[in-house]
Amino acid sequence: MRIHQVGSVLALGDAVTNHIIEIDRRLSRWGFASAIYGADIAASPVDKARPDREYAAVLDNPNDLLIYHYSAYCDNHVLYQRARQRKIFIYHNITPAEFFRPYDPFYESLCRRGRALLPELTGCDLALGVSEYNRQELLAVGFAAERSGVLPLFLGIDDFARTTGREQLVQQLKAGGVVNILFVGKVAPNKGFIDLINLFYAYHRHINPRSRLILVGARFLPRYDQVLDALVARLGLGDAILFTNRVPLGDLKAYYEAADLFLCASQHEGFCAPLLEAMYFQIPILARGVTGVPYTLGRAGVQFHQLNYAILAELMAMQIEDGALRQQVIAGQTARLAELAPARVEEQLAAALRAVGVPAPTAQGQGMLP
Repeated sequence: MRIHQVGSVLALGDAVTNHIIEIDRRLSRWGFASAIYGADIAASPVDKARPDREYAAVLDNPNDLLIYHYSAYCDNHVLYQRARQRKIFIYHNITPAEFFRPYDPFYESLCRRGRALLPELTGCDLALGVSEYNRQELLAVGFAAERSGVLPLFLGIDDFARTTGREQLVQQLKAGGVVNILFVGKVAPNKGFIDLINLFYAYHRHINPRSRLILVGARFLPRYDQVLDALVARLGLGDAILFTNRVPLGDLKAYYEAADLFLCASQHEGFCAPLLEAMYFQIPILARGVTGVPYTLGRAGVQFHQLNYAILAELMAMQIEDGALRQQVIAGQTARLAELAPARVEEQLAAALRAVGVPAPTAQGQGMLP
């Protein structure tokens, strides 16, 4: 048999793409013939990625398995619906359209269509959310609870371990004892960048002027960028906030290594993979506890629910300066990271395959990572 994975845009640094690649690595290790398809593979980090139209030639093979990753409206949903083979549907969540309404009608439409289509995609053998939050959304639109589950995102620890961080960049960022506050994620309205900037201003203005906010992620919405740039200018933070845009893995590693706190004010997340990356680099986390974030953090990190800038700025200072508190937070995050370690997720992937009748190794069997 052959296992096919189909997604939309395959791009370097994208969490969905990374998940597809990590699944493919396991499938290959377990001896399966595997294939990866995408609607847009121009920036794919893997050579084996093929245009999704090529999947059309094999979708009627009843002995194969399709793993369909749904993270945005994409025309290849037709291929998923037409497929006459066992199907696993993996839901990465879609941002509610209203976040994009003031800034970009195209993305608003894309998100609206993507969510509206969900009830038509229930025809699968197993539906998996990358978080329990996502699984609950699937159940709410008609997916069968008894044929559903959770498969967390794979964290590419091996990729970080193999990558050499830019030590010069780390030293530059930490020079003069500057405190570095970090957030990683595309510069989109649902990520709460306005709140991030205002919260950082409260900390920078009233607690520690020797501080910097580092925002790592692609900028792709000109109107939203204008709003953020105007806010930064109005608050006089031009020298204290760094928008990096998309960066290579070595630079990303350096930003994590230089960070003193990971700050997340996102209003909507299906999973939020950078939370795991912050855990891996032992950076204390302060995050808004909404949507998928509480499911990813579990009891780890520090979560807030009310946006009081002054109080949160003080909480930031405590996590940065109080050594005992800092170590307590990091210890909790390390324990949570162990629960979501790649070897654990690998076991869940193998169990999902067995649930749809595909023989896969057990935790004690050959081919599983220790």
